[in-house]
Amino acid sequence: MARNESPSSTSTTANSAANGTSNGVSANRSTKMYKIDVTIHGAKWTQSGLFSKPADSYAELTIEGGGSHSIKKTATKKKSNSPEWEETFNVSVSEQSILSLRILNKSKLFDDTLVGATKMKMSSTARNDNGELTPDAVTLSISSKEGTKVGTARISLRGSMERKRRSAGSSGRSDSAEHFGEASTSSSTLVPPADSANAPRRPTSKTTRDTMMTSQQQAAAAAAAEEPLPDGWELRFDQYGRKYYVDHTTKSTTWERPSSQPLPQGWEMRRDPRGRVYYVDHNTRTTTWQRPTEDMINAHERWQNNRPEAQASWEQRFLIQNNSGMTDDPLGPLPEGWEKRSDPNTARVYFVNHVNRTTQWEDPRTQGVSDDPLPEGWEMRFTEQQGVPFFIDHINKTTTYNDPRTGKPVGPLGVLSHNMTFERTFRWKIAQFRYLCLSNSVPNHVKITVSRNAVFEDSFQEIMRKNPVDLRRRLYIQFKGEEGLDYGGVAREWFFLLSHEVLNPMYCLFMYAGGNNYSLQINPASFINPDHLKYFEYIGRFIAMALFHGKFIFSGFTMPFYKKMLNKKLVLKDLESVDTEFYNSVVWIRDNDIDECQMELYFVADYELLGEIKSHELKEGGKDIPVNETNKLEYIELLVEWRFNRGVEEQLKAFFNGFKSVFPLEWLQYFDERELELLLCGMQDIDVNDWQRHTVYRHYAPGSKQVMWFWQWVRALDQEKRARLLQFVTGTCRVPVGGFAELIGSTGPQLFCIERVGKENWLPRSHTCFNRLDLPPYRSYEQLVEKLSLAIEMTEGFGNE
Repeated sequence: MARNESPSSTSTTANSAANGTSNGVSANRSTKMYKIDVTIHGAKWTQSGLFSKPADSYAELTIEGGGSHSIKKTATKKKSNSPEWEETFNVSVSEQSILSLRILNKSKLFDDTLVGATKMKMSSTARNDNGELTPDAVTLSISSKEGTKVGTARISLRGSMERKRRSAGSSGRSDSAEHFGEASTSSSTLVPPADSANAPRRPTSKTTRDTMMTSQQQAAAAAAAEEPLPDGWELRFDQYGRKYYVDHTTKSTTWERPSSQPLPQGWEMRRDPRGRVYYVDHNTRTTTWQRPTEDMINAHERWQNNRPEAQASWEQRFLIQNNSGMTDDPLGPLPEGWEKRSDPNTARVYFVNHVNRTTQWEDPRTQGVSDDPLPEGWEMRFTEQQGVPFFIDHINKTTTYNDPRTGKPVGPLGVLSHNMTFERTFRWKIAQFRYLCLSNSVPNHVKITVSRNAVFEDSFQEIMRKNPVDLRRRLYIQFKGEEGLDYGGVAREWFFLLSHEVLNPMYCLFMYAGGNNYSLQINPASFINPDHLKYFEYIGRFIAMALFHGKFIFSGFTMPFYKKMLNKKLVLKDLESVDTEFYNSVVWIRDNDIDECQMELYFVADYELLGEIKSHELKEGGKDIPVNETNKLEYIELLVEWRFNRGVEEQLKAFFNGFKSVFPLEWLQYFDERELELLLCGMQDIDVNDWQRHTVYRHYAPGSKQVMWFWQWVRALDQEKRARLLQFVTGTCRVPVGGFAELIGSTGPQLFCIERVGKENWLPRSHTCFNRLDLPPYRSYEQLVEKLSLAIEMTEGFGNE
């Protein structure tokens, strides 16, 4: 149903023709009014939470900057967050007018609440050479009062607005250029920046991505949308209503809105041969696909300045404490009672068994193992239950416990010369994995030559051009211009430098998870780098090399990422350290009767995609399947799986393809996700005094007997168990460079906390987002030790409910 205003004068003319100047013509043109039809088709937005009920809503249209002064309102649509109005209004506008559209929720008792608002300049509307407005529907982003994008609205315009062209000898600008600093539309040779009619907004991205913008980023984007375009640029719409921008200076187009803000000093924008925009930093002689901002440059400076302290902390890491100084042995520690010595005359290594008082040349960890590679078609594996090594002949499709190189059974030996299959300690798991790597290593070495100034790109070229199996050879790393032999120290330094370089904000590949600065997760916006999938495959190979050769990397990943590597099922608790707000909302659904709340949930999840609100069905036909008490656990399970894969499916696939090309992920079957982090990142000496000094208490006091028992127990632990305790409470085994005073939680700096919760028969629980340990009031030291040890060793996910 159309609502038209009463007839009125269609034009208002300023009579300045007597002046005989072009200024008079400009003034005449700037105040001329036109009648047009504005059709409000509909809108769509997301609710403020997972379970907010849709409200009655309507749209409100006003004209700013001259034109119709009355407010036009649509009919009210009942209980929907995607209403369709299809109402047309006749309004008066000029070139300076701005269409202002607001979406409001109807309230019976209080003032109507604003859902979102948007504005559109008439000077930027698409029209043909005759001034006729393009009737195609235009999708506009709507933002809340805080500037956060909440959804989209669709409108279309019909009518005619005179648009005069410049004469051949005229030096003046067109209407829109005069009033808003935008270029004219005189060029007819420019086309939208797409290879076909169905091309995506970003030609560099072939798949859909979740933008995952923060509230601050969304507010900044909304503010940027209101900035005037730089001189020589023009906004246009293609036949599908998508915005694109024309640069009349270079006669090129782009989907990215150009910024009127100048680039930082020393930066320059360029285009590659394929027309893609990139930025050159002449200060450091580097390039990036991401437009530089002050925040990005500051983050880059912090990343660079942090390297010396980070390297000093990294160099103190170890895997297993060993008094014999063999912490860097790729096979791990010797069995208890054994010692490694060397003959003073020949320097030949031999081994002493102090239990049996015997010596031997053969390493007890690899008894009977040949240095030769396995014959073609053979593979070594371990039994699942007892960990006994056996061999598979893929050619004849047979298995045997005898090594095809020696004809004898093999396996790590214990102190009494029998297989160490009875004890699955972390040391035992390391020995099994190292032995597996050694048995499948390739003779000779592989040389990797890189420059310190371009370690990331040089390493990329070196690693990706080599056969992945060759990366199992002994590493020989050489930095350009630095002569010397690599006996392991240079390789260790290379692993640190490259793993630290991965965090460079300019690459946009990874981001810190949950607001902390410890654990990495894949950046869903990595597609801004056109070659990001190749880089993820390269990083996958690099991580596999670190594990295979027993080297540490600087920063590890989130626990859910390690669980994906181990092919473990992700559960709701895994969400807590990644997205606390989302986790709390899902927990509310789980713990409350949603049938009583009438939440009207369906098996659908809404998300933002390149500026538009999209819906994803969690199961086939999910938009028509309501969520109730009977099926809500299935809904939560599907929602959690979707949340972890959102926007990173292709990056994960590329990473695992790179990893598996070096060695199979099945080789990691011995470890859980926490042990895998220790294996990849190592552990460090944990200063218990510093830990205790920077701990806060809730409902406990520093002198409470449970607190004193806790610190007594921590001091009695070895470094491995302390690291596992730290993992249990904070989600990572690593201490910040500045010590426990710099622990970070999901909301910023968060000291280690011990809170009195529960009853004495409860197990301790942890909250990794807040670095908090829920410690029940146990009655004895022995009970506290038993419960804490059980929680740390047997827990699944990030806590033990």
